[in-house]
Amino acid sequence: MRNLQLTNKLLLVITILFIAGCTKSPCLNIPELDIHSIETKSWHVDDSIGTREIIDNNGIRQSLVVSQRSLGENPKSVIDDCGNTYGSTYFSIQYNTSLSPLHLMVDINASAITNDGFYLKLTASNHAANISNSTTYDFATKNCRDNNATVVFMNQISISDSIYHDVLKFTFKAPVPANGISTVYYTKGYGLIKFTQANGNEFEIN
Repeated sequence: MRNLQLTNKLLLVITILFIAGCTKSPCLNIPELDIHSIETKSWHVDDSIGTREIIDNNGIRQSLVVSQRSLGENPKSVIDDCGNTYGSTYFSIQYNTSLSPLHLMVDINASAITNDGFYLKLTASNHAANISNSTTYDFATKNCRDNNATVVFMNQISISDSIYHDVLKFTFKAPVPANGISTVYYTKGYGLIKFTQANGNEFEIN
């Protein structure tokens, strides 16, 4: 009798596990993913934007050089049990300054993969001082994924008699060394337009 009861319980467990294994995953919310994807891609830098002049608050001029730029599709994609497939795209741009050892890199990703998602990762470095800070802003949650910086969305900012719209202001949290980059302004279409070192020296697009 006991053996029969154990057998029945075992069959019940196997049946439950089988049913659970056959349960379909929720369908991808394609309209919502499209909204996040369009918003994320709008922060790519236009191809027409290349090397530009910057000036600091001491009046020193130098070039903000686009040293590398790439755009493409990732091989990773999501396939749900409802027959939907959603791909992934990436954009990356790197900047060097012609007279100072400052380097900035922006990576933008759009993906339906749960642990990937829609984000902008900013890395700001001073190679001479061996200083580097990074943070990742999530376009879906409108917040940083880490505790390295605060991000404020600005409708517009005026720089050198030009108005830039839709600006993300990144402020790295203290302590940032004096020669490190503490604040970065990045805007839709144009990319990097202003950044500040912790010692107060500002660099703006001229």
